[in-house]
Amino acid sequence: MFLRILSTSLLLTSLVYSFISLDPPEIGEKEKLDAEIALSANISAGNTDTKSAGLAIKGQYNGEEWLTYLIAAYHYGEVNKDKNTNDGLAHLRYVHAIADTAYDYEFFLQSEFNEFQDIKKRNLAGANIRRKINLPFDKFYVGLGLFYSYLEPEAVSEFNPIYKQTKINSYISMSHNINEHFNITYLGFYQVTADDIADLRIFQILQLNTALTTHVGLSFDIKHEYNKTPYQNIEKNDIRSTISLKYKFN
Repeated sequence: MFLRILSTSLLLTSLVYSFISLDPPEIGEKEKLDAEIALSANISAGNTDTKSAGLAIKGQYNGEEWLTYLIAAYHYGEVNKDKNTNDGLAHLRYVHAIADTAYDYEFFLQSEFNEFQDIKKRNLAGANIRRKINLPFDKFYVGLGLFYSYLEPEAVSEFNPIYKQTKINSYISMSHNINEHFNITYLGFYQVTADDIADLRIFQILQLNTALTTHVGLSFDIKHEYNKTPYQNIEKNDIRSTISLKYKFN
């Protein structure tokens, strides 16, 4: 009872970014269609009037030797009637096992926008090789690959041009179960431009997940994003924390 009261209180005072579970998808773990939805909302009034909402959905189909999933998310917020959050993304990924090895290959597409990072659109298309590594975690994967990136600002100018680049992509994806009700996941991307390795982008999320029922869970996320070459007047670092209520259909 105490856990549920605490969880509800945290949800009502949360920031507004919803994330689906980041547990690394594993081929052969199960063979069926899964779906998940994550919701968050915050309304406060007084010295500071705040309204915000977040929605994220994920659908995943698991085959015997492959899996594919689609993620879509949108976040919006206002402070004192001034918009301060407006971003969204869609991500599609296909993962296939390489027979008799610890390796998988991946193909992915992604499209996103972020008004407050001056990103009108950022479209990605790429491929990775990932490998499962036996470490003292329940799941631990590393990946390496390439992707093509098209980045367009809200208003194209000399200082904010359109970028068409090939980037080297590496990542770590891991999870560890503390007990049957609580687990920790981490997803971190390290990306550099192929012809300028000093042009660096880091994206990472640490997620703490608590199961409330068989289908309902609560997660606390800390997201850090670093872009060495952002558009003009945009900060290089972006840190956000999130509490999300999640429902799994399976």
